[in-house]
Amino acid sequence: MMFNPQKLHPISYVSGFLRSLKENVFPLIFAVFIVMTRGLDNIGDLIFPVAILSISLISSVFKAIKIYKTRYWIENDQLIMTWGVFSKNRKELNIERIQSVDTSQNIAHQLLGGVNLSVKTPSDGIELDTITKKQSDELSKYIKERKHKLKNKEAVEVEPSENESEKNESNLAEYKPKEDVVFFQLSVKDLLKMSFTSGGIFIVFAALGSLLGFLSQVIDVEDYISPLLNQIVNLTFVIISFVILFIFISYIIGSLIVFIRNYKYQLTFDGELLTVKYGLLTVQKRTVPIRRIQALKEEESLFRRAIGYTKISAIITTDGHFDSNEETDIGNVTILPFMKKKEAYKLLEEIIPQFQFNSVDKGLPIQGIRRRIFIPTLILLIAVVPIQIYLWSYTWIIGLVIFLIMLLFATVITLKSGFKVYDDSIVLLNASPFEYSTIWAKRDKILTFELHENPIIKRKDIAHFNIHLAYGNSMISRGMRFIHKKDALNIYNWYKGGRDDAS
Repeated sequence: MMFNPQKLHPISYVSGFLRSLKENVFPLIFAVFIVMTRGLDNIGDLIFPVAILSISLISSVFKAIKIYKTRYWIENDQLIMTWGVFSKNRKELNIERIQSVDTSQNIAHQLLGGVNLSVKTPSDGIELDTITKKQSDELSKYIKERKHKLKNKEAVEVEPSENESEKNESNLAEYKPKEDVVFFQLSVKDLLKMSFTSGGIFIVFAALGSLLGFLSQVIDVEDYISPLLNQIVNLTFVIISFVILFIFISYIIGSLIVFIRNYKYQLTFDGELLTVKYGLLTVQKRTVPIRRIQALKEEESLFRRAIGYTKISAIITTDGHFDSNEETDIGNVTILPFMKKKEAYKLLEEIIPQFQFNSVDKGLPIQGIRRRIFIPTLILLIAVVPIQIYLWSYTWIIGLVIFLIMLLFATVITLKSGFKVYDDSIVLLNASPFEYSTIWAKRDKILTFELHENPIIKRKDIAHFNIHLAYGNSMISRGMRFIHKKDALNIYNWYKGGRDDAS
């Protein structure tokens, strides 16, 4: 069936319409606001709202036509997709070069049996939004089986003997796809622990802060709240109560968001591909070829570090561009969202043996504390002194608090961060008062190395360095600031391939 041109699922029209609304949401809100404030009496005031609605409608119609004309099929070991409104576009992916097949199902997809499917190669990709679950399973299975046969066929063609040829042909005919072995499942108990020890509260803070800012522009909130507050005798008690209630509600909502996102988290491995599947409202399935992993990243909050749990992600590379992909951070895939640290290391060393979870030498040069706060302190003084003199005599208290916070950050970063190079890998630990982030990277995956100096730190034999790794369709930078120049040069020599200076 997949060898004949296939249509997208009818739910694609709904997805396209919703995506069109999303793209025009702010102009539409502004248009509705104009209509609500100015009314319908003046026709001139309706020109802008009507124009916005017309653009949105035209955009939706074009998307519907594009979806209607979209076809995909397999021909001569190529996955082909065609689409277009005024002109016909065609994209072909060589099945042998396909690296991963990822799926995503939101609520509508789950109810109607649809799947958003993304097929990725090292240089391009195809996104099918949306096809049926049956079509998705058939296509994924065929690509996996065909890739294996093509790979074995190449091996057969390399000087095969007569007996070997017969044996290999027999293997091709009898091929059965490898079964995915479940290496990790997030239990409900651990999911609850994870949710209540996460930083989900900050997501809610940001969302509610944005909402409050928008409401304050539309309605005068103070006019409604002030009369109520004036009736309360102890205003301080009311404010504290509201703050505590706000933090509590944010904590619960943030934890609920994390719970929903990571519901039924599962990691499987078939010898070549890591597959993670998770989510309640939107079910995500992402596959990661082991060879595409550029580095491993560990993130530990202060509380999780204290109880011995960690989160480990894979930094991957891909050049595909996907317009409606639910997963926006395509360069980072969480492998183990919440697990005991020692167990996580042991498990991943079994699955990804090329990465070893080596330790770091903690502690950077002590003078880094002073250098990290020197310029920020000068800026703080320039801001605080005039206000202290001319406006408010207690400004120094706020300035002192900010200075102490900066000193705390600089001290933790300097004393708790660290790095170490091994024969073919480097480990970087970046610490802060709230989170520890560790990167394990192989030397052959590092794209570039940068060494930074300025006239002030150069005299003290201090330097900064950064390494760049492929990340999605771009790159990511990680490094250390205010370290001994000798150490930075040792890392440079190690990067260039010399092992004499590697520690």
